[in-house]
Amino acid sequence: MAELFETFPYLRNDHIIIRKMVEDDVDDLMEITNNPNVYQYVPPFLYKKSRGNLLAAIRNLGGRDFDKKKLIIAGIYLCDEPNKLIGLAELFDYKKRMNQITIGYRINESYWHRGIATDTVRLIMDYLCNDLGIQKLKAFVMPENVFSEKALTKNSFLKEPNTVQEKNWGGKEIVDLNVFTYAVL
Repeated sequence: MAELFETFPYLRNDHIIIRKMVEDDVDDLMEITNNPNVYQYVPPFLYKKSRGNLLAAIRNLGGRDFDKKKLIIAGIYLCDEPNKLIGLAELFDYKKRMNQITIGYRINESYWHRGIATDTVRLIMDYLCNDLGIQKLKAFVMPENVFSEKALTKNSFLKEPNTVQEKNWGGKEIVDLNVFTYAVL
């Protein structure tokens, strides 16, 4: 079975592609990262960065950060528009001994309510669980982000009874987050 950081993932179904971003994606990334409606629900990673900083981030995310086995931040593209970045798929906080990883996603507001988040979660799950053998996936969601919760529950994630507190999500100093898990049976 393949290892998580062996090769940068290229995932595809009939609707979307998840792959490494390229420098030509910088303007589309700026459209996502400069939208406060997207960032009201997530930590401010990449939020309101300059074009130069985003170019450097694209290079680092597909290179240095992946090579250091820190995280995977990939672009989301529609099969019909394979060169238009419409979101980010995130794999981070990998705990090899626990066989667990945290996932996240953010979608350009112009593409909300089209099932893209649900498809993204499904593709990520298939890759992590079936291709890599990871047994437990986690996701964190602000309670008011009901559409993100739906994307997870449609993919058999279960909402945990406990919440966790994090800093600086949605521009708030401290926020309670709902915890969702998926465990391979």
